[in-house]
Formats: sequence, C-alpha cells, structure tokens
Amino acid sequence: MKLIDYIDKLIANGRCCFTLDEASAELKKPRHTVVLSIEHLKAKGHVASPAKGFYVIVSPEFRTYGCLPAEFFIPYLMVYLQHPYYAGLLTAAMYLGASHQQPQVFQVFTDKKKQIIQCGKVRVQFIVKSNIPAVPVQTISTAKSTLNISTAEATAMDLLNYSPHCGGLNRIVTILDELREHMSADKLKLLVSNQVGITWKQRLGYLLDKLGSPKLTQVLEDDLAKQHRIDYIALMPGLKNGSNVTKNAKWKIIENADFESDL
Repeated sequence: MKLIDYIDKLIANGRCCFTLDEASAELKKPRHTVVLSIEHLKAKGHVASPAKGFYVIVSPEFRTYGCLPAEFFIPYLMVYLQHPYYAGLLTAAMYLGASHQQPQVFQVFTDKKKQIIQCGKVRVQFIVKSNIPAVPVQTISTAKSTLNISTAEATAMDLLNYSPHCGGLNRIVTILDELREHMSADKLKLLVSNQVGITWKQRLGYLLDKLGSPKLTQVLEDDLAKQHRIDYIALMPGLKNGSNVTKNAKWKIIENADFESDL
C-alpha cells in the first residue's frame, strides 16, 4: 500500500489525522521511508504537521491556510501527547457565543508547558494549568472531532485568572457582558466552592456587579463572606495605582483601570 492510498483510506473512515507510528505500521515500512513519502505530500500541501510525528490531512478547502482548523485536530493531538486539555479563554468564549471578534490564536489549557504551534496560518497557544481535571468542561461537535471547552462559568473564572492572555480589560468586560447570559447561578456556586483562590472571585464579582447580574454576583458575595480575610487588590494587576485611585469596599477592589463594554 502506498501512503496516498493509506490517507484515502483514513479519509473514507472519517479520519483527519494520523501519526508516524500508525502509518509505519499500516504500510509495513520503516519510519524513515514513510517520512520521505510524507515530506513529498507536505510539499504539495496535502499534509501538514502541527507536532513532531503527528500529521493532519489538509483537504482542498483548507490548503490556502496550510493546515486544518485547530478545532479539528486538537482533541487527537492531545491524546497523542497524552495530556489533558480544554479549549478556553477567547476560544471558549467564541464557541459559547460570547465573542464578536474571531480570536487570532486558538487557546488551549493543558498541564505541561508547550511552545506555540504555528502550522501554516493556524496558531495554537498552550497555557499551563495544574488542575485541569477539576475545571468543568463541556463537549462540542466539530466537523471532524469532539472538542472539550470550558463551561461559561469556568471561562469567566479563567478570564480573570489569565487576563494577560485576553487582550485587555475592555475585551474581558465585553465577553463577560455576553457570557453572563449563558451563566447559571447554581453552576457558578458549584464552581466557586470547588476552586481555590479569592482574587478572581473579587474581580469577577465586581465586574458582574457593574454589568448588572445580581443573581451571579450574590453567589460570589456569599462565597467571599465565608473567607477569614480578604485584602484589597487591583482590578488590573500589573498597572500602577494612581494617586487619586478609588476603592470599592464591597469587593475590596482598587479601581486602577477604567473600562466599558463594546456592546
């Protein structure tokens, strides 16, 4: 069997990717021989490699991008790498209907540091998080895969915990303004009871309060009331506090940044 025949067989079975080991075993040829055949197809744009030893079959409609969309292959890639994952932040917000701008990069949380993937015009950013299994996720079906994404409540949490990856406070507020319509007070209550950390709860409560979501803010207020000590924190970490900066006593937030929703 030739490599192109093997790829046609994969396509016929609904597969969009394969590994070097799989191809070598199926073709009954040494890995280095298979690599030479793969490189030939890569030169034609029929195959791309987002990670060493892992290949995606680039169908004609995506060849101008030089790769398949990340949502198609990320679930299979993470199985290949043997790491837990979920798509989060701006990427999750997009799937949840809470992003009116297409993210420039596909954002994935996982448990080990990994370099950004640049496969043709497709970029995947990996963000390290230690408690991946503890984060509530939901699955969505794409044309080629089943993708894990954070729930609306977990996405809101991550937006405040990983704000440098989110494009600024106005963008976070705009996403929260859309996302809050998809959030459940009961699910948020379960999340805050299972997640460590206080600062994200302060910031999220403050912003949702400003946006006018009393049921959600009450959940965060009740949880914070159980804490023995809550210190004042800056709304936007990393920014210097001006001399005339105001403080919000309810959430113990130093209001060191102005914001508005784009909606």
